Amino acid sequence: MQFNKTLLAVTILTVGGFATISSANADSTESTFGVETTIDASCTIDTTAANIGFSTIAAGTALQDASITDKESGTGILVKCSKDAPYIINLKAASNPDGTDGKGTMKGVLTDNTDTINYQLNAKIEGAITPWGNLETNGVTGTGAGVSTSISHIVYATIESTTDVKEDTYKDVITASITY
Repeated sequence: MQFNKTLLAVTILTVGGFATISSANADSTESTFGVETTIDASCTIDTTAANIGFSTIAAGTALQDASITDKESGTGILVKCSKDAPYIINLKAASNPDGTDGKGTMKGVLTDNTDTINYQLNAKIEGAITPWGNLETNGVTGTGAGVSTSISHIVYATIESTTDVKEDTYKDVITASITY
């Protein structure tokens, strides 16, 4: 029995020795790789819940002011842009497609009505009312807060011509665009 124990011990030591020699002679090498992505700026503009409504006024009433608001939430043009992405919102009236100054003309919806009402789109910037057009110099600028955070921009409008016109509903369409 003693012989078997000695043989077993010698066998274990020999196998262990080969394992030690084997790992002592093992080589290794390393290499690295990177992980990266590029995020492009992203912006959306939403005017679906907004209209400028001067409400019903009597013919010949003095100049009127109004603002673009969503009747339910009180917001205007909603912008969602990537965090810290600079943007410019531009406005253009369908009645003045070549205009750059935010001026437009509302036309009556009755087919026999040729009367018009002129208006000016404006922004309130640092407390001052300024024309809101469609150039880099007169669009409204902002900085994104992240694509899940809406920033509201209110558009103001002023009727600039007489309202002594035919009884009718007067309309125009504004296109809002965003450059970022």
